[in-house]
Amino acid sequence: MSEELEKKLNELLGMKKQIENLAADKNKAEAGSIFQERRRKVTIYFYIYFAITLAIMIYGIIGINVNTGKYQLLSLFYAILGFEGTVLMKMWYHTTTSRLAILQEMKQFELRITEMLNR
Repeated sequence: MSEELEKKLNELLGMKKQIENLAADKNKAEAGSIFQERRRKVTIYFYIYFAITLAIMIYGIIGINVNTGKYQLLSLFYAILGFEGTVLMKMWYHTTTSRLAILQEMKQFELRITEMLNR
């Protein structure tokens, strides 16, 4: 009787370990998908604002060639503003994607540590 009970307990423990492994795999997948979604949103925002600042810069460059006097100076201001906007957007995009990559690596490391501690 105790042998049967021991076999059943071993089977249940094996199932528990499988369930824990499945839960750990699910947590890894969820962590990855969350960061992929954030990275996709950041990329969309980047391209929208980058296109806007690029349009401002092109408008300013065209205005420099077409206008004269104080309007030419205003067009120069638009060109410089657009250029600075594109530079700032590139820096923001690089910083944000780097931060997301680091956070994703930290989360994966945390999940690996908890998995190792549970074994």
